[in-house]
Amino acid sequence: MKLRIDHTVPVVDGTTISREEFTREYLKKQRPVVLRGLWKQYPAYSKWTADFISESLGDAEVGLYSSTQSDPGKTLTTPTTRMKFSDYMRLIRREPTDLRLFLFPVFKYKPELLKDFGYPDITRGYIKLPFMFFGPTGSITRMHQDIDMSNVFLTQFEGRKRVVLFPPDQSRLLYKLPFNVHSTVDIDHPDYQTYPGLAYAEGMTAVLEYGDTLFMPSGYWHHIEYLEGGFGLSIRTVAPTLRLKLLAVYHLTMERWTDRLMNRLFGQRWFIFKKNLASRRAEKEIRRIESDHHHHHGGEMAFH
Repeated sequence: MKLRIDHTVPVVDGTTISREEFTREYLKKQRPVVLRGLWKQYPAYSKWTADFISESLGDAEVGLYSSTQSDPGKTLTTPTTRMKFSDYMRLIRREPTDLRLFLFPVFKYKPELLKDFGYPDITRGYIKLPFMFFGPTGSITRMHQDIDMSNVFLTQFEGRKRVVLFPPDQSRLLYKLPFNVHSTVDIDHPDYQTYPGLAYAEGMTAVLEYGDTLFMPSGYWHHIEYLEGGFGLSIRTVAPTLRLKLLAVYHLTMERWTDRLMNRLFGQRWFIFKKNLASRRAEKEIRRIESDHHHHHGGEMAFH
């Protein structure tokens, strides 16, 4: 049985889309879209090759994260290893490795790179804290939501990336861990025995190429695979509604503190408790879907 992720994210011309159209069709409806060429207006579009970035940041020491060694119950906070940026760039172009560099505040090391781009005027409310993400071929960022519930604009510079998205209303079917923004499901090898809810989940896929910007609405689940070694940059805008802004504050404070404290006190037992609760929530959601389906079809028969 295949996971339902065949829908492709729509692609529009990012060089001609107006603010009105973007707001009406995608921002207000919170629909993902690939804005092709949105960044052509900035020098970074043609300037930021892997060589250029490698030379600019060569001596910076960076913390790297292993995707295989990460514990699905924990948010990645401590790096697996550290190395010089130029050595890392050589590594990801030369051989497969599972070391990723994510949420890298490049501009702390090289503020002049900020002059190479701006914040596209198709929307407003930007959080002026851009991050870069680097990964080798085959590396995977497991399924998660962004903790601050922002809208994300993810621009790809080098290498292709596959992004699988699920809307936030599918959280229960994806076994969202309570007090957390992660899921333990592996959507590349769906285990329907352990996670029957996956059979009901429905997502969409985008393959980002050089110069593509993916608009990822607030709270969307995303799973990212580097089809080739490469890098991208994300800029964000604040959560679009008051409810989501409050949710972001809750995630970043109460929820995070609780999770850390319980992890420290109970370790593995806390993780098992969260997994069990996620399973119960998924079962409840499956029952709701089945009963809706039954009523819908049952009602039709009665009507005929």
